[in-house]
Amino acid sequence: MADQDPSQENQQPSAMSDADKIRAKRLAKLGGPSVTPQDTSAPATVPGHSPSPAVEAKPSPPAASAPAPAQNPLSSSSNPFSQLLSTENRSAPRITIKPKQPEPARSSSNARGEDMGVWTNRTLGGIFRATLDPNNTRDAHGHRLYFVSGVKGDLEEENKPLHLTTDILDQAILESASNQTESKPLEYLLSCWKRASRLFRGMHNKNDPKYEVAREARRICFNYCIFAATMPDMFGAMDTLTPTFPLAEHLLADPESDRGLCHDFINEAVSRFNDEENGAEVKQLLVETTEEISRRLAKLSMNDEYKPYILAMRNFVRYPALLAAISQSPSFLPPDVQTHRIESRTLLGPFFRLSPMQGEVALNYFSNHATRDKGYIANSQNALRMTLQTHQDELFDIANCFIKSSKESRERILDWFALSVNANHKRRALQVDAKTVSSDGFMVNVTVILDRLCEPFMDATFSKIDRIDIDYLRRSPRVNIADETKINADQQTSDDFYAVAAGGVNNFITEVFFLTVAAHHYGTEAVNTKVSQLQKDVKWLEKQLAKMETERHKYISNPAQLAVFDAHLKRMKDQIERGHCTFHATQGVLLDDTTQARSMQFMRYIIVWLLRLVSPTSNFPQKPLSLPLPKDQSIAFKCLPEYFLEDIVDNFKFITRYMPHIITSTQCEELVMICITFLRSTEYIKNPYLKSGLVTILFHGVWPFDRRSKGILGDVLFAHPFATKHLLHALMKFYIECESTGASSQFYDKFNIRYEIFQVVKCIWPNTIYRDNLATEARVNLDFFVQFVNLLLNDVTYVLDESFTAFAQIHDVSKILKNAPENMDQNERQAQEEKLSSAQSRAKSYMQLTNETVAMLKLFTEALSETFTKPEIVVRLAHMLDYNLDALVGPKQAQLRIENPEEFGWNPRQMLAEITDVFLNLKDQESFVNAVATDGRSYKPENFDAAYRILESKTLKSDVQLKQWKELGEKVKVAKLAADEEEADLGDIPAEFEDPLMATLMENPVLLPESRQIVDLSTIRSHLLSDPHDPFNRMPLTIEQVTPDTELQAKIQAWKAERLAQKVAERNAAKAGEPMDTS
Repeated sequence: MADQDPSQENQQPSAMSDADKIRAKRLAKLGGPSVTPQDTSAPATVPGHSPSPAVEAKPSPPAASAPAPAQNPLSSSSNPFSQLLSTENRSAPRITIKPKQPEPARSSSNARGEDMGVWTNRTLGGIFRATLDPNNTRDAHGHRLYFVSGVKGDLEEENKPLHLTTDILDQAILESASNQTESKPLEYLLSCWKRASRLFRGMHNKNDPKYEVAREARRICFNYCIFAATMPDMFGAMDTLTPTFPLAEHLLADPESDRGLCHDFINEAVSRFNDEENGAEVKQLLVETTEEISRRLAKLSMNDEYKPYILAMRNFVRYPALLAAISQSPSFLPPDVQTHRIESRTLLGPFFRLSPMQGEVALNYFSNHATRDKGYIANSQNALRMTLQTHQDELFDIANCFIKSSKESRERILDWFALSVNANHKRRALQVDAKTVSSDGFMVNVTVILDRLCEPFMDATFSKIDRIDIDYLRRSPRVNIADETKINADQQTSDDFYAVAAGGVNNFITEVFFLTVAAHHYGTEAVNTKVSQLQKDVKWLEKQLAKMETERHKYISNPAQLAVFDAHLKRMKDQIERGHCTFHATQGVLLDDTTQARSMQFMRYIIVWLLRLVSPTSNFPQKPLSLPLPKDQSIAFKCLPEYFLEDIVDNFKFITRYMPHIITSTQCEELVMICITFLRSTEYIKNPYLKSGLVTILFHGVWPFDRRSKGILGDVLFAHPFATKHLLHALMKFYIECESTGASSQFYDKFNIRYEIFQVVKCIWPNTIYRDNLATEARVNLDFFVQFVNLLLNDVTYVLDESFTAFAQIHDVSKILKNAPENMDQNERQAQEEKLSSAQSRAKSYMQLTNETVAMLKLFTEALSETFTKPEIVVRLAHMLDYNLDALVGPKQAQLRIENPEEFGWNPRQMLAEITDVFLNLKDQESFVNAVATDGRSYKPENFDAAYRILESKTLKSDVQLKQWKELGEKVKVAKLAADEEEADLGDIPAEFEDPLMATLMENPVLLPESRQIVDLSTIRSHLLSDPHDPFNRMPLTIEQVTPDTELQAKIQAWKAERLAQKVAERNAAKAGEPMDTS
């Protein structure tokens, strides 16, 4: 209300006195004194207001001081000159007409003063939808006008013109906003602000008096907007429904609507941050509004209307000063926030929390999964990915603003990323409690945004890779690696290394690189692991549900128990439904080509960085790597967290299996290089599962897909110079090493690893270079090759035996169940069925490995038949072949006949063909023929004949091969006769000449150092190939430690020669008919 005379003060209503006090409070906040009663004759000037020509102290034209006629109400936008009609109580002064005025009735100065006053009244009335005319209730556009009776009364009492001016605008706004019935004061004032801003933007001449009026109206309107948001009681009693942070409602509204916060408003607010009077208050208001937006968003999901929240944040972070203030908010990095509350209690958390992987969102996309076909699921996943990509683009926009705005805001958001990563170490635990860690969707979004922040420095030439500083981890890093397993160092070594701080300053590239590596470990790679387990869990639940449903009939007679049972079934079905939906949603997110291609590009950078670290002199990739790696490992590499390699392994295992099409040719080469490098120099990695993961990548890489028969990596493995030089040795080395992984499941792990190795070898074997490499290994590195072959024989022996045993059990149990009596006990039948199921499961798993192992044996014996005749190999190989030939064609072959053999990968004819191929590959080796003949357990001449008949009748071999088979059988018969004759000639072997392990005559006796036992060299060499311990006392033993017993060897040779000579003489004498002197 306008200030008034002291003599009139007591005559005003008490309500107006309250308004006066509130106005004084507002003026005080603006920094100026309240107007005293003595000032009523002059315009009420507020500090910061510039007096305009419309509010000069001279009297206004008489027509303006009179109310408009009731019978002709006018809006603020109507012709101002119509107010000159039917006026009363005109002021005494008359208008002076200047000569230059074109209209003879008025002077130019009078016209300018009249026009300005009327324009100001009309303009301010239009902006604030206020009027001094009680009969003028609508403007020209039909908008309702509020009659400010208090302002009119004051003007009349002070004998002032009935015009709205900037001098009385404070009171007019206060009265109008306090009496709004259709909207709240803040909503009303924001709409006024929009109109004032539109008017101001259209004015460009700063010397025009109208410009000053528009500027002042805009400034005052903004002040009142702030008061309405911070002191709503200024406009009357508080509405109980008024939100605590009313500005948040308008920030979420469309910025172009009257209710929304437009760019002009935010810009004006930010421009006042440094004002001494109310800058801090405006800043606090916007920061608190941002915090409120974040709190509200934390309660929403992608099923809700979340877009306005994202848009609001994106608008706010466009203003550097506001962004800086937001980054310093207490809720940006609250102290001691619990891990699972990071995504709801930190300011940015709710924005990163939004994801289709949220349970209720996944249900929305994939409800009723059982009735949906694959096409529907694929379409839903595509829609899901598009939604998430858009959201992640917006998240990146927000994060990038923090990064680029200032050093302080960049440090704060890096701290927030570090908090999100470091607090979630438990996500990689064996058993994860989802209630104690951040959600999958949150962590995936964090990882994706960090990936995108790395893009600027990940160029194709690796020009900035040297900027990644390995000393970062010894320079107070943001990433916490204290409890992480290291690549090749124990905890003490690691602690000692990191205890010595490194000098220098961390750069941004290094910071974001190490943060992103950690984020992959706890984010996307953790989700990869989880989704596989989730699928297994859902399948298990479905099996349990199927079992339970068969028992429902037991509760039919008891309604109470039936209700409990049905309720439990429903809970289980709901759990299965949620599991399927979450699986499909997570799978949809992970199978995003764009995201995975970006992730893979980052992994490529890690690969090159690691290879440069372990081979510092190679300058890779500009120059090729040299293998093997140096024996002296870099301590910095050894103390790196294991997840640097684990991220690569997990990421590419997933991509080569499910998305091989996104891998480029250059990435294929680098991927092959890191796999071969660390398989060739396995001593650089402590964890055997990481090394086995490298094999798995190669294995998945040679799977045929689309039109590529060798898979995505096959061509590189087949012909790349680095691969042809190092791959075969690397695979053979790890084939040997995986014999012992140190885990409780190592016995079964090795078969999986070796199966994958076989697949890679089959892919590359047509290239003759690899066959030459195998021959070189056998010639140059004999012990290494013999150890490899020995383990291969062990595997063939074991898996064939297990497979045949399982088939025999399937044959017997199936026969029992098929011919079971009608009165067979149910429990017995169930036991037999479980036994059958177990045997079938074993047969499937072992037969797959059996086929591959025998195929490998065939390939190697074909290429290097001579190498397989070493004394420590040939006997075991021959006896194994004899045993399996007997199983396939001997009397027990009927036990291998089962129903649906193809279901188990079992083809007995094909297996016979493979076994006989190995025989034929070694047919020219005398030692092999002798070894077959001396197998007293399994060799039977009739087995060769039976095999010949089957091979011939089933056309499994060509005529040439059949002829060779028959000739081999005859050779073995002859060798058998000779061996039997020699054994008979030697008779009983003296105990001191007999091998204690094999009970055979020793040829090369050696002394074991610890147990002091004497065994044959071939025996102990064969034993040490599988077990590096003394067989008598289990002490560690190597072949180099044994000592030849030359004296005993000479005695054995002399005894043997004497015995054989004696028998020869006896036979010659017998032929001559002369009895030999045996005295």
